[in-house]
Amino acid sequence: MSEQPVVQPLEAPLIPRPDPNPTTLRAAVAQVAPSRLKEFDTSLLEASTKAQANQSIGPLWLFCRSWAQKVQVQRYPDVARRLDEMVARVEQGHSESIEALTEVSRILAWADAELDK
Repeated sequence: MSEQPVVQPLEAPLIPRPDPNPTTLRAAVAQVAPSRLKEFDTSLLEASTKAQANQSIGPLWLFCRSWAQKVQVQRYPDVARRLDEMVARVEQGHSESIEALTEVSRILAWADAELDK
């Protein structure tokens, strides 16, 4: 595993970056990761319930940020494959789990930084 300072996608994004709101994020998830729609809907319901209970938009903001990050990764198939591969290594207790976890962190940090551009 190389220690590149920045993730550089090798492929073009599948879709434009969606606005970070539940409606556009759900549409994006339907395009780039349809198998995760149920997870998206469950997470949105949980965030909405917490927001109402706490009388705060914080849980909804965190939900949108988290799913925007997930969509950012999935927009780039090569980056999504790399993330899946590294997560699998960690989950399997691969001998390079520490390096894989570092790569996972790097990819997620890249996705998060891209959202701030």
